[in-house]
Amino acid sequence: MAQQAPSNLGLLLIIATLAMFIMSLSIIMFAVLYQQKMRRKKQEMIQLELNYKNDMVQATLDAKEIEQRRIAIELHDDIGSSLTALKLSFASLPIDEEERRLLNEGVQISIGKVRSLSNRLLPSILEELGLVPAVKSLVNTLTLQISHIHFSVIAVNDPKHESQTREVSLAVYRILQELINNILKYADATVIEITLEQNEEGIQMSITDNGKGFIPTQEDKRKSQSLGLKNIESRSHQIEAKIDYQLMDPGTKVTLTWQAKEEI
Repeated sequence: MAQQAPSNLGLLLIIATLAMFIMSLSIIMFAVLYQQKMRRKKQEMIQLELNYKNDMVQATLDAKEIEQRRIAIELHDDIGSSLTALKLSFASLPIDEEERRLLNEGVQISIGKVRSLSNRLLPSILEELGLVPAVKSLVNTLTLQISHIHFSVIAVNDPKHESQTREVSLAVYRILQELINNILKYADATVIEITLEQNEEGIQMSITDNGKGFIPTQEDKRKSQSLGLKNIESRSHQIEAKIDYQLMDPGTKVTLTWQAKEEI
């Protein structure tokens, strides 16, 4: 009986060691699973926050388009019509022909500016004829308005405009407007070249200038005054397009790439 005590003690030590090992393993497994669960929760929260931001951006862009559409219609229907009526009323004024001619020219210039502004706010040709005609129309308008800059546009593989959704075409058009606006404001360019290629795989658009080269940093995009850059980022993100900036000698080349999603 005295010899069994050490044997029993050894067995108890083995059992205690196994119990401690199992307990330690359980604690480790619990910690690992808990960390994995917390990581999943964190990822879910990040995704929810990202979805919320995307929804807010989309709502802001939609509201902006609705407001621009309203203003464009008012400009065209109200102010445009009033200017046209004013021009017609000059025929009955007791003035000489030279004064009448000068008044007509002044009002005609104002009518042209109202139409141009209305078209910038609401590019009706985009909905009626598609992206390429809208871009060409925009370039033609800019060519008439800005004499010190040479504009050119090359369109390649232009399919029927129904191949892209209105949302994509409008976003690409608005991005082009923002890019041109930035060039006119800051680049001191004399040449702006636009290339637009469409096919069943998607859209690729590039705009190249010969001005001051500029590649925006993340800090530039976060600045409060960089509204144009923010709009470009928001609209490209909206349609899942990629924007690349490349320094040229001289100037900058900006390329937008949008890939069509395969239909399931």
